[in-house]
Amino acid sequence: MLKPGDPDATSAGSFFTNPIVSLSFSRTLPESAPRWPLNDPELPDRVIPLDDYYGIGPVPGAVPVVPLVKLSAAWLIEHAGISRGFRLPGSRAAVSSKHTLALTNTGGASGEEIAQLARFVQQRVQAEFGVILQPEPVLVGLGL
Repeated sequence: MLKPGDPDATSAGSFFTNPIVSLSFSRTLPESAPRWPLNDPELPDRVIPLDDYYGIGPVPGAVPVVPLVKLSAAWLIEHAGISRGFRLPGSRAAVSSKHTLALTNTGGASGEEIAQLARFVQQRVQAEFGVILQPEPVLVGLGL
């Protein structure tokens, strides 16, 4: 995806991680959505009290009680209506023309322009599918 001299090379690579959701949540998505089971799908669903929940994704080191499924962030982005090469009006940040997971600097984009595009992608995916995409690169001095 990243070759010197390629206009899409000014990128951190994949910008969003593939989300991990419960099997029961994954069943709310269209049948065509790619999903990969991460543990025994025969285990019963379990409600996790908010006091026991430590953020997004599975609790590190915990044995999963809820069957988990990994989704394709690229599929979610594309099916939320964001195509390769998409950019916000007037922005120098764009979705890669090769892969919807990469956000690129087309020349002179600020970190805030990249963050604005990332927030827009997150909002579209959340509105369409109820999934909040998480950034893969470490963001310094920026927030999504």
